[in-house]
Amino acid sequence: MPEDIITRAVGGFRRLWGCTMVNHVWGLMSRPGPELQQIQRERETVSHVYSHHVLLMALIPVVCSFIGTTQLGWNFGDGQRLIVSMFTASYIAVIFYVLMLGAVALMGRIIYWMARRYDSRPSLNSCIVFAGYVATPMFLSGIVALYPMVWLCLFVGLIGLCYSGYLLYLGIPNFLNIDHREGFLFSSSTLAMGVLVLELLLALTVLMWGYGAKLF
Repeated sequence: MPEDIITRAVGGFRRLWGCTMVNHVWGLMSRPGPELQQIQRERETVSHVYSHHVLLMALIPVVCSFIGTTQLGWNFGDGQRLIVSMFTASYIAVIFYVLMLGAVALMGRIIYWMARRYDSRPSLNSCIVFAGYVATPMFLSGIVALYPMVWLCLFVGLIGLCYSGYLLYLGIPNFLNIDHREGFLFSSSTLAMGVLVLELLLALTVLMWGYGAKLF
């Protein structure tokens, strides 16, 4: 009897966990404005958004890159493929995963730092939560790594970046309680900083997944 209760409780928790994450992901892609407002009303903690969203979403590019680089190999467009060994790909995947988790926290800190001149400056916790959800399209774009062709990965990654920028433009005015013109300027500056972080992450990614076997 106690085992049945525990089983049902765990099953319900898993369904609730998965449903919440899927709802937010679907909402951000189909109706981003209302979904961002809903996320703000929920007032999640950093630990909650990481455990229910970021940790899982960040697995998408990691797992897809692992499969793509070990089974198909990097295609640089010259007809040759660079296949990464399972052993090398395993620890590169761990490093890649940690880097992405850190990038979300870093972007949250950047938003928090840039919002210092506003009276309605949100907490660092809220900024990291906001950054975690804004990064959703970037995580989803990692699916393309199943077929690791360099130009294709860059193209799809650019689409993900543009949509993340769109979420930023939509969410910042309400998030900071500022008008849309001020929100546009703030979002542009934040996006520029985000691009720098992304470029660094992409450079490290190419080095690790493309030349990991030689570097390590």
